Amino acid sequence: MRYAAYFAIASGLILLLSGTLINATAQMMSTDITLEISSSRVNLNDTVTFSGSLTNAETGEGIAGKDITIYKMGPMGPLPFLTATTGEGGMFSVDWNAMLETNRNMPINVWAQFDGDGDAMPSRTGKTTVTVALKPIELVLTTDSNVNAYSLGKKALFSVAFSDGAGNFVDPDFVRATYDGRFVEMAGVDVGRYTFETPHLVKFEQHQFGVFAEKWGFKSAQKSTTITTFGVQDYKPMKVTAAKRGDDIRIVVRSSDLNPHNIYTFVGTLVGGVATKGSATDWQFSTDDATNSFMFKTLEGYLVPGKSITFKVKSEGAPTQLLWKAFDLYGKEHSTIRAISGSGATTVKPIRS
Repeated sequence: MRYAAYFAIASGLILLLSGTLINATAQMMSTDITLEISSSRVNLNDTVTFSGSLTNAETGEGIAGKDITIYKMGPMGPLPFLTATTGEGGMFSVDWNAMLETNRNMPINVWAQFDGDGDAMPSRTGKTTVTVALKPIELVLTTDSNVNAYSLGKKALFSVAFSDGAGNFVDPDFVRATYDGRFVEMAGVDVGRYTFETPHLVKFEQHQFGVFAEKWGFKSAQKSTTITTFGVQDYKPMKVTAAKRGDDIRIVVRSSDLNPHNIYTFVGTLVGGVATKGSATDWQFSTDDATNSFMFKTLEGYLVPGKSITFKVKSEGAPTQLLWKAFDLYGKEHSTIRAISGSGATTVKPIRS
């Protein structure tokens, strides 16, 4: 009997304490919390607003004067990120100046949490993501007069400009320039603007200029452009023959003396006659009555190494001499041949453009 009495007393104490705990919990207010983000994708230094409300879960009435913590998921777990206090209607709002930890797009998982106190139970929102994204840096690369072909002996000038996409020039944190595969220094002109001038272009070949740039908060950018040097590659004499063959004047130019990659225009004038008709494989023929000249032009740059080009010209009158000039696609004069007889051959030196 004595043991039964002890058990009854112990059981009563347990029920009494349990009832006290249940009553205390029942008196605490259950809560709901919300979170909104002004933008889920922002750029470096943009202002992001985190806002929401804390309310009574049963009545929907806002709860003022409560501390709210915005958490973010870190590499080792949740980290307190921002804090705010609810005001009238249980509303809260806090601004954040977007930052980057590494120079790459950075998604951040965040949520709002009320930790609870003696009057209200804790609550938290679900996770949402805000991404701090890199902006593209605009890289503009041009040449002087926007041309990509230069005559021998000239210099090319490259202009480089960096901007933020909103019309503002910006200086990269790191910039590298290369010319024909070698690192070169650019000259600074102003904020975000640079130039590079090549040495004299002395060979018939292509040259490439490239730029690579990095800036914090921006995507890396790179661009390159190619220029070509046109003109006489060497200055050895060019041999031309002109002979009267029936009604034709046959003009022969050794293509080995010309560059097969160039596009030439030959202009001739007959002394003592007027050209009326002409032909040559893959070349166009035309006459100019105002200058009493005729022209052969190829649009394809058709020159077969090791073979000669034969131009056939019909004329009125009895020409005794031929005045001959050669031009490239860009109007630069490459060679001038003095008057030559109607038969035989002569050797002349080209004129540098």
